[in-house]
Amino acid sequence: MLADLRKSSSGAGRALIVVCHGFLGYKRWGFFPYLSDRLAGAGFDVLTMSFSLNGIDEATGLFDRPDEFARNTVSAEIADLRGVLAFVRSGALDREGIRGETLGLFGHSRGGAVALLVAGEYPEARAIVTWSTVARLDRYTARRKAAWKREGALVFNDPRAGGPLRLDYSYYEDIDARRKTFDVPRAAAALSIPHLMVHGERDAAVTLREARALMAEPRKGEARLEIVHGAGHTFNVTHPMRRPTSALERAVGLSAEWFGQTLGTERKKRL
Repeated sequence: MLADLRKSSSGAGRALIVVCHGFLGYKRWGFFPYLSDRLAGAGFDVLTMSFSLNGIDEATGLFDRPDEFARNTVSAEIADLRGVLAFVRSGALDREGIRGETLGLFGHSRGGAVALLVAGEYPEARAIVTWSTVARLDRYTARRKAAWKREGALVFNDPRAGGPLRLDYSYYEDIDARRKTFDVPRAAAALSIPHLMVHGERDAAVTLREARALMAEPRKGEARLEIVHGAGHTFNVTHPMRRPTSALERAVGLSAEWFGQTLGTERKKRL
């Protein structure tokens, strides 16, 4: 796995925030460098990771390993995040002055679901922020699933690919076999750590209905949903990002404030 490390602009970071991208993303897609820089500017160390089977060339942002992309699964991404957290826990970042005793988790879209499914396993994780996050991983009609099984792959196009991309049927088999384990609302409700959800009012890929589903179950810990008016799934950002949008600025500001209140000195003062 590859990751970008940004050190806190204030020296010793208040905590380490691990950032997870979503479907079709990677660590330098669109808003991730800007988000990571802003979190570092707010006093946090930031580790922005790429999932190992995203199939993307980090230098160009193009899909140059479509076979890897095709065999990706939610279980593989969960294993990747666990691997990153084990790397931090091992003391591998001690030489950077980062001990990882206090962690924040961030995820966008499917990356948010992965972060929610893993967060409860790590007592070091003290807060989480998710953007545009799915409440259900099985997002497919019965007709599409039947065709997917029959043909062995779900095929679609993306402008960063040299040809059609495919997602092998093993992706669906993985989520179908682990429905209880991959119950995202239940995992979110079980978390005792503070959870901020940020969602675009006009998100057509993951609608507000899913954000509200993540809030529907009684929560063990503090949770808040913030709706960004006029924003779509990526907060009106495309790749490459030329400049931050007002929707992105709102989402970043909310997130930095949340981590500041739950991980940093503001939290200590409140306590």
